Formats: sequence, structure tokens, C-alpha cells
Amino acid sequence: SNVIFADTTWSIEGEYFEGCTCNPGCPCLFGSEPTHNKTCKIAGVFRVLKGSYGQFSLDGQTVIGVTDLTATPDRNWIVFYIDEKASAVQKNALLDIFQNCVFNFAKVPQERITVRYLPIRIESTEWRRRAEVPGKLILDFEFLHGAGDASKPTQIINKNFSIWSREFDLTLNMGKTTTHRFTEDKQEWNYDGRSGFATTFKFANN
Repeated sequence: SNVIFADTTWSIEGEYFEGCTCNPGCPCLFGSEPTHNKTCKIAGVFRVLKGSYGQFSLDGQTVIGVTDLTATPDRNWIVFYIDEKASAVQKNALLDIFQNCVFNFAKVPQERITVRYLPIRIESTEWRRRAEVPGKLILDFEFLHGAGDASKPTQIINKNFSIWSREFDLTLNMGKTTTHRFTEDKQEWNYDGRSGFATTFKFANN
């Protein structure tokens, strides 16, 4: 089981991107029902560009959380992918942060939490984000080009979204997935062509 050091000071900041169930436009961001079966499942990729846990650096680490945001408490589940290249201390620190803080709103019981330490491949360019966990997840999306300012993607600014409302930037850069496929245990999906967005994050426990 994961060791929790309640008094350890930690902080992480970096880039986030996700793909979800909905058609591009993501009605959840406006408090409306998801576009498919009232269900919102996400693969959320957290690239920690700068982070620390006590005296240990978390710079350059990646954690992916895959979950059903609309599942009832008796059916909810979550899968965490943490890069296998992380040290043992970094793995414990990242699991503590993501299980007990970042995703603690989901209140998933221990027996429905899956943690895998696997290779994670990330590509991030001006108009594209891609994450791959070989054999498990491919999330590849391109930003939607805004017509007004060709240098910027289509954006939602001053967002209204209860989850991670303080930790995420107020501006979301909106995209559309070319590929979004996931398979793990009993969960499997193909959300090619669905919604995606990217933003920045900052979490800390002080």
C-alpha cells in the first residue's frame, strides 16, 4: 500500500491534456449532459514540468488518470499509469498526490483502483498532443484552429467547470481526437473523433 506522509510539502505544475466521451465542444464544461449515454469517461494526461515532494524532484514525470466521471459511487473506478522510469520514491510520491489529492473527488474504493507502472510516450507540439501507453492507451488530438486569430486554437476562456477549478488555468485550448483508444481489464473504448482539450495546472498541499 502507498505510504502517505501527511506533513510532506509537495507541489506539481505543468501541462494537462485529455480526451473524453463527448463530441467536440464538451457540454460538461457548460454544465450540460454528456453527448453519449449521459456518460463522461476521460483519459487525463498530467505532464509535470516542475514538481517536488519533500526534497525529491518530480520534474519531467507523467501520470495518466483514466476514469468515468459520471459513474455512481458503487460502480466508479480509476486506472493510473505512472511512467516506469520513475524511481521508487517518485512512484510513491506521485501515487500519493494523484490518488489522495488530484483525483480524491472521485472517492474510488481501493479495490477499484488500478495502478500500472509502464512506459509512457508523450508528444507535444504547437497544434498536437499525443500520449501512448503501449497496449493500453493511445490519445492523439489536434487543436481546432480558431478563425479569428489563426495563431491560436479555439478556446474556452473563464471556464465554468467544478473539477480542478482552482488548479487548472482559466483558458482551455479545445481540440478533436484523431485517435483515442483504451483497453484495461473490463474497460475498453474507441473515442476517435471525440473531444479533447489542453491547459496548464498547478497543485500544491500548502
